[in-house]
Amino acid sequence: MGKAEGSMAREQWHGHVTAVSVAPEFRRLGLAAKLMELLEEISERKGGFFVDLFVRVSNQVAFNTYKQLGYSVYRTVLKYYSTSSGEPDEDAYVG
Repeated sequence: MGKAEGSMAREQWHGHVTAVSVAPEFRRLGLAAKLMELLEEISERKGGFFVDLFVRVSNQVAFNTYKQLGYSVYRTVLKYYSTSSGEPDEDAYVG
């Protein structure tokens, strides 16, 4: 799932990846890469300057996938993710 984010006043639009999920039986087929490529193409067509995403520090599979696609860690947001009761739980990488 992705979306465009920005401000009309500043015209600084970008794509944002909310979630990429592939069913277990369809993993390792390059589908996540295709979905990311499509979001990047749409963002570029719409005038987006970049595509960003957040990923749990513990999610090494996602981290490695995004790294292979050319993404890098821009910053780390401390305690970005929360538990179901709302308590701060885990940091996020922003790429």
